[in-house]
Amino acid sequence: MNITQKIQLLSILPLAAAMIAVGILTQYQFDRLSSEISDTYKSSVIESRKQELKNYTSLARSSINHLYENSDMDESIAKELVIAVLTNLNYGEDGYFFAYTADGTGVVHPKQPFRVGKNWWKLKDDAGRPLIQDLVYKAQAGGGFLEYSWEKPSSGEEATKLAYSIMLDRWQWMLGTGIYIDDINHQVNRIKADFDSKITSSSYVILLVALIAFGVVFFCGLFLQFSERKLADSKLQELTKRVMNTQEEERNRVSRELHDGISQLLASAKFSLETVSLKVANQDDPSADIDAAQAKLSQTLQDLRRISRDLHPRVLDDHGLSMGIESLAESFEKRTGITVDFNHISVRNLLPMDMKTSLYRVAQEALTNIERHANASHVDISIELKGKWLVLSITDNGTGFDVESLERSRSPTVGIGLRNMQERLSYHKGQLKIKSSHKGTRIEARLPKAQLSFSGKREDIA
Repeated sequence: MNITQKIQLLSILPLAAAMIAVGILTQYQFDRLSSEISDTYKSSVIESRKQELKNYTSLARSSINHLYENSDMDESIAKELVIAVLTNLNYGEDGYFFAYTADGTGVVHPKQPFRVGKNWWKLKDDAGRPLIQDLVYKAQAGGGFLEYSWEKPSSGEEATKLAYSIMLDRWQWMLGTGIYIDDINHQVNRIKADFDSKITSSSYVILLVALIAFGVVFFCGLFLQFSERKLADSKLQELTKRVMNTQEEERNRVSRELHDGISQLLASAKFSLETVSLKVANQDDPSADIDAAQAKLSQTLQDLRRISRDLHPRVLDDHGLSMGIESLAESFEKRTGITVDFNHISVRNLLPMDMKTSLYRVAQEALTNIERHANASHVDISIELKGKWLVLSITDNGTGFDVESLERSRSPTVGIGLRNMQERLSYHKGQLKIKSSHKGTRIEARLPKAQLSFSGKREDIA
């Protein structure tokens, strides 16, 4: 899994977790809200029905009050008249009044007349609740409500009923009435179903938003991956071209060195030896020409060693970075006449070979640039430990250059040396810092101290 895929995964996973959490929390809140709305509605309707029952009971009491309170009328006649009034006092499809004595004997029941004259004190509903006893007790307590199951006259089936009962104290009658509330449950279920339907629609909207978000993140990740791959391919092509240009430039340099230097010196030595042969044949003194041929051959060997050192500095293998840069500085000083001061710590045992080579090439490139462009008369080179970095610095007192314009340049042939330095150091997670003005240029090549291989010996940092 590459870094882009990891970033894409790290983007999608928190989003997925957040969406799932939001979905679960929203569903929980919706369910809770649905239950609360249903309960609130049911409680509100039941309270309204209770008030309705009180009003019906008050109406019934008012309808019989002139008979119940008439002390001049014979009590048995008054009771007969009250029973007649209550029997015919109905409301709605299933609304009626009933009355029982305090001991449970039926007095009035227009929908079930078989209960009149019989004692129902021990009558219980399907839940085992003693109905007549509870109604009588609530009436004796000043009036109260009771919810139970009872046969619904209009359908003949058991339904939930809410009753209210009061006591006619002078006759010890319990007077009550009730309304069936199964319709409330139907209304609540309908409201809950409507609300659940809206919850489902909202859930689908949330799911759609989540899928769109996932799609956006996914396609953005694909676009980013495609863009990065395209950029990487472009950089790879640029790097390949740069490597080829560098190789070609190095071959041209070696070719020029061999043609302009080695070939010329060998040809001159050959001519000197031919002159020696002619002088020997003529019995002349050839010593001067022999000396000239030896000098040219010595110069040829020096140039061959220099070319070989430039191609691969063997001194790094044998003596380490400090000696390699010191040898490079000495050769530079002899060749250009520019004085060089070199201060350093010993890093022979600190750096692996690839890091030594990178720092050596940085110093080599910097000195080459100074020789070609700086017009300097003095160079300071130092190797030191600064904080968390091993720092190679090369400072000259030349004319300097515009670093920013060089960095902005898109030409593949401009600033190639500095880019090579940067790439070498980046490979080791290092840094290249350049400061330049009309007073000179300072180049710092930094490698992380954490990558150094300390052996614990004092000479490692001496």
